[in-house]
Amino acid sequence: MAGRAYVFSKPKRRLSDDPARTSKAEVVGRLLLQIGVDHGDRFPWHHTDDPFRILVAEYLLARTARTIVEPIYNEIFKLYPHPIALAHADTKQLAEVTKSAGLPTKTAGLKGIAEQVVRDNGVKPDRSWLLSLPFVGDYVADAVLLYAFKQRVVPLDRNFQRVVHRIFFGQAPPKRSVEPYRDPETVYVVEEMTAGLSIEEVRSFHQGLLVVAWNYCRHSPRISLCPLEKSCLYAQRGK
Repeated sequence: MAGRAYVFSKPKRRLSDDPARTSKAEVVGRLLLQIGVDHGDRFPWHHTDDPFRILVAEYLLARTARTIVEPIYNEIFKLYPHPIALAHADTKQLAEVTKSAGLPTKTAGLKGIAEQVVRDNGVKPDRSWLLSLPFVGDYVADAVLLYAFKQRVVPLDRNFQRVVHRIFFGQAPPKRSVEPYRDPETVYVVEEMTAGLSIEEVRSFHQGLLVVAWNYCRHSPRISLCPLEKSCLYAQRGK
């Protein structure tokens, strides 16, 4: 199964200019950058520059918790240390590794990704190529471009939608039919938050927002503990 077509175009609707929002975005972006510096990079895939390992990690992380993925990631690269080994992995053995965390459906995708990497002599720093891989979508492609190839992109997912809509608009994000890459509030506010940041800073910003989303801005938010409480319109309206 090939990946989905990437959403190259911006959302049809633009946000109206709002100097107050833009100013707030700059402040919040810097806060998230610092949170990422202080609390991000806690997992093994954050400490490798191997594009293949980063690709495998991001593929496994799709809709799966980091703490579940970590032991699987470690076991995969213990058994299959390079793409050729994973491409030739015994399907049943690999399924046992992924099954331990309820990920058996990802087995075929892992082999398919490894086989394509072997055929093409490595992971390519190209979005279209990444999206041609089995089950690879927009977020995974951008995450590989940012973390493995230091391209200035911001991977967007439901976590980003939730945090942006709560902080800046004081409400829940749109229904699931509106993907993050097609959501004007998410796309343009993230642009405002990352304006002027270097690639390394964008990486830390991305980590910081995920830390906030996973630890505080959950579906049932932990408002009183969130480091962005004072900046969050959703938190202020709830008081």
